[in-house]
Amino acid sequence: MWGNMSKSGQLRSRDVRDLFQVVGECRELGDDRAAWRSHLIGRLATLTGADAGLKGEMADCRSGKNTDLGVIIWAPEGFKPPAYWSEHLARFRENPGYSPALSTYHHLTRTDPGRALSREDFIADRDWYGSHDFLKINEPLGVDAIIWCFRPILSTAADENTGVILARNKGRRDFSKRDRAIVREAHAVISTLVGGALARFAEPSPTDLSPRARQVLACILEGDGDKQIATRLGLSTNTVNHYAKAIFRHFGVQSRPELLARWIRRGWCKSFPWAHQ
Repeated sequence: MWGNMSKSGQLRSRDVRDLFQVVGECRELGDDRAAWRSHLIGRLATLTGADAGLKGEMADCRSGKNTDLGVIIWAPEGFKPPAYWSEHLARFRENPGYSPALSTYHHLTRTDPGRALSREDFIADRDWYGSHDFLKINEPLGVDAIIWCFRPILSTAADENTGVILARNKGRRDFSKRDRAIVREAHAVISTLVGGALARFAEPSPTDLSPRARQVLACILEGDGDKQIATRLGLSTNTVNHYAKAIFRHFGVQSRPELLARWIRRGWCKSFPWAHQ
């Protein structure tokens, strides 16, 4: 796929290498639903020159109901306070049509999902600068150029999609065809991994556990028994056993082998950055 895109001139050889690297980095973080998404949107922002972005899951896109299943916001420090973003997300959850531009994007891609479209692909300037999206959402945020890209999550038969939205600050040019190709091709691969090597929003995450429980989880995944974990972490074996039971409940398993099988089956890596947070 990427090789053909490179020959077309839309992607460069460097872009293809970067995309392979980004996917690998996301897989390293795949057991943490927030970490891999935050990393992906940050890397795509760097590759495309975006100033902010969203990475999430959405259901009922074909029907127009646009049900939010979770979202991660990426923006540099000081861009806008979290409460501002939360206000708009709350309005979207109350009213699926809160962003007409997003609804139009889903309508245009119903028969061709996965296309990365910029605002200029389907909204003329004269319509955009008087629109609800620009006046109520983008202008207060200080952004203008937008890329939308959503693809069906292949691990489910339901109308559930993984999506990314990137934005540039006001006064900057629109995203190029190459930028859109980068987003499209990255998402084409990422969508095949969501629900597998990349955790979905609805799944339990290591970061939901306490810091000490995360340390115990990392030791279990490395194959340590209760006595080894107790020695490594300076805990009693009873305390380790207490944490282990809480971990099993959290992930819906009954034993160490079942927990390990869950990690192996999903292809999750043996690096646990969440253990040190």
